[in-house]
Amino acid sequence: MPKLIDHQAREEAIVEAAWRVMVRDGAAAVSVRNVAAEADLATASLRRAFPSQSDLLVACLTLMGTRAEARIRALRPRPDAVAMAMAQLGETMPLDDQRRVEMKVYVVLGIAALSDPALRAAHQRIDAGIERLCASVVASLSPSAPRSERARATRHLHALLDGLALHLLHGMSPRAATNTLRQYVLSLSKA
Repeated sequence: MPKLIDHQAREEAIVEAAWRVMVRDGAAAVSVRNVAAEADLATASLRRAFPSQSDLLVACLTLMGTRAEARIRALRPRPDAVAMAMAQLGETMPLDDQRRVEMKVYVVLGIAALSDPALRAAHQRIDAGIERLCASVVASLSPSAPRSERARATRHLHALLDGLALHLLHGMSPRAATNTLRQYVLSLSKA
């Protein structure tokens, strides 16, 4: 009887292997041979799942975004808008080992996206999702603010998240990053 393969689980395992290679050795090391070895698969199996390196790298970004969105959707309601905003925004920041890996992948592939149109499109989809999250947070905290003010605050919040994420990757403490974010979120709730 032929062995049944869960293709989605296999693809996720391959992507996670690619993440490990990328975080450990950089984007240039994400080759068929290296990822197959990391995933303990034959190179032909990897090629069936991802015919090109670009397909694999796009899948790396896509899974990262999918997981962040799932974590945000799974959040339980919080007692107030500030607490909910902090919980939602916190899911996009590298505050634990898993999110740190995801953010490193996002940063590394964000640089690669500058010269790869397929990666650029995947990166822009994730960036647009973060922008929508920021807009939603701003709308919930400052519902009566003029549209132009909400748009400005959305851009500022998005830039703050990106900056804090990079600082966290370079050693900023999670507590300091969270406190900085909380101060900005509180300022939005008072606007």
